Amino acid sequence: MLIASCAKTLPAKPEVIDTSCDWVKIIYLTEHDIEVMDRQTKKDILTHNKTWRANCSSKNSP
Repeated sequence: MLIASCAKTLPAKPEVIDTSCDWVKIIYLTEHDIEVMDRQTKKDILTHNKTWRANCSSKNSP
């Protein structure tokens, strides 16, 4: 009952602010990194970098 009461008297909606582009960066690899990594790790890094470019590249451009 108390929880329902609070929900009715406080209709404030939470606001989500995405700050991931402030601390997430592209992962850079050396030739040696590429040679020694397994295929799945390479795919994961490629997915990460593509996601960053799609979501953050325009926000971090000068």
